[in-house]
Amino acid sequence: MIYNIAIFVITYLICSISPSIEICKKKTGEDIRNLGSGNPGTTNSIRVLGKLMGFVVLILDMIKVIVAYGIIFGIAKVFKQDTEVMFNSLFMIAAITGHCYPIYYGFRGGKGVVTILVVGLLLNSQVALVCIIAGIVIILITRTVSIGSIGGVILFNIMIFVMLQKYILPVFIVSLIILFKHRKNITRIIHGEENKLF
Repeated sequence: MIYNIAIFVITYLICSISPSIEICKKKTGEDIRNLGSGNPGTTNSIRVLGKLMGFVVLILDMIKVIVAYGIIFGIAKVFKQDTEVMFNSLFMIAAITGHCYPIYYGFRGGKGVVTILVVGLLLNSQVALVCIIAGIVIILITRTVSIGSIGGVILFNIMIFVMLQKYILPVFIVSLIILFKHRKNITRIIHGEENKLF
């Protein structure tokens, strides 16, 4: 139990770090959550800070998840603990929770799309790549990032249900968190008011 709690807490604390919030504060002195769409994610970082800084935010958001996984995986190996279903499930939930509800920023974080992308790649790269490609195609067709993101998450659930049923519960939990964070986007999509990428 202590080991499982440690895995969750370490992952949560690392993934609670928000590159977009920190970079925006240093560059502009402003909180990115008060600028643009108000979301501390890649799309809004591009909008507020420019393409280069948006790309930097994307890379750093990916790196923090990989670093968290590397640390807890190393701990598991040192203490000869299992790194299968429970380990991956705790990591997945903690990573998404940390990014979406970060303790350092009043629990107001991003929407978790990049985080679940990286978690998916670590969990099963083939499934994740299919969902990523599908999400990109949807974005190009609809010109709407949120639709592609939501579509990719839904497809991820379907593929996990078919191919990796042992992860159905944790994937469903994190997907609910991500969809909840997209609730305003979903409302705008329904009313045809969502912002277009180009």
